[in-house]
Amino acid sequence: MKARFPFIILSVLIVMSIILGACAKVATPEAPADVTVAPNEVVVTEAPIAEPVTIKYWHTMSDAEAAKLNEVISAFESANAGISVQATRYAWSDFKTALLTAIAGGDVPDTVRMDIAWVSEFASQGALMQLDGFLPDFDAIAASVFPGPLSTNKWDGHYYGLPQNTNTQVLVYNKAAFEAAGIASAPATIEEFVADACALTDTAKGTYGFAEGGTYFWAPAPLFYAMGGKIVDDGITTATGYVNSAESVAAFTMLKDLYDKGCMSPNLLGGGIATDAGQGTGIYAMIIDGPWMVDIYKNNYPELQFEFALIPAGATGTSSVVGGEDVVILDGSKNKEAAAKWVSYLMSVEAQKALAQVGVIPTISSLAGDPDLPAHFGIFMEQLKTAQARVPSPKWSDMDNAINNAYQRILNGDQTPQEALDQAATEINALIAQ
Repeated sequence: MKARFPFIILSVLIVMSIILGACAKVATPEAPADVTVAPNEVVVTEAPIAEPVTIKYWHTMSDAEAAKLNEVISAFESANAGISVQATRYAWSDFKTALLTAIAGGDVPDTVRMDIAWVSEFASQGALMQLDGFLPDFDAIAASVFPGPLSTNKWDGHYYGLPQNTNTQVLVYNKAAFEAAGIASAPATIEEFVADACALTDTAKGTYGFAEGGTYFWAPAPLFYAMGGKIVDDGITTATGYVNSAESVAAFTMLKDLYDKGCMSPNLLGGGIATDAGQGTGIYAMIIDGPWMVDIYKNNYPELQFEFALIPAGATGTSSVVGGEDVVILDGSKNKEAAAKWVSYLMSVEAQKALAQVGVIPTISSLAGDPDLPAHFGIFMEQLKTAQARVPSPKWSDMDNAINNAYQRILNGDQTPQEALDQAATEINALIAQ
């Protein structure tokens, strides 16, 4: 999302100003009367749509996902006479600008699979349909999915999307390194994690027990959440007492201590070896990452013996951070009733299991342990039971910067963890007040 040229920045600002001037707060519409579906089952209409309808669905799926999506669309169209789905794939770098331009021009897609961090932003601009109170089976679907992914759709007391697919991060460890150090299993607690990180470090060989990918919040978030850290209160009204709480300070203090002792690689401040390459070549014994590591290691480091484990537990248990995409209905859609049927179908067991065949983790919690899913999904779906979202706010990107900068000041010794997080709280409070 980095702007590469000044005129691109200006263009996006102009589009945003048009949106803010044109969009009003979404009212709660009445639910369409003819949609009756059971939660997470194939959608079958009571009667065909009176006139043929074509739903426009935008996404950024991979080649394999897009091919499987075509099968999902065919199944939906067979079960819903009179509705067809026109799917359009965008490159990630072009997607947000395309959406903003479509909204400003008043010619929007009906449904979109968008990054979880965008939902509150677009909802706050009045660009999305409120789904609770409109989608007939909203409550049943909401009850069936993991709570962390669901929470990414909530803004100003209502839900403007549903979690179409998800991911999270878990501990990834080098089995050979653990065996060589005489460590029988992955650390189950934060205390064991700290001890193992130092036991697996060999300064003479230039190897480290643990490595993080950077200082942006996604990197420390799993350990931060597992240790009870919070950024803001549930109502997103203040960061004071949350991002600078005793638990949050303890999490960053633990990471600072590992860094100072040399038990964590200095690569997170820039330079050095990336976490995947470092673990793949035996330099890093432990990293924290997502399900995509299966293919990365299979393709690039096929000899690596690695395993996944839950994030080590703090006082209240294990936790991690939520990623993925949500499906939304645009407020400017001219086919809201048909779009609602398509959204419900995407949230069905049938559609979720179909896309799981190409590596997409379902959001329906009851599918955990399903034998039809890839075996490695098990550990990630177990972690998703307690994984938490980053703050669902239009200001999240700026909040992330505040935490990122605080973490860098901590690591560089410019401020104590308490001082750095006190400053972050002040900065986040100013963002909330805007």
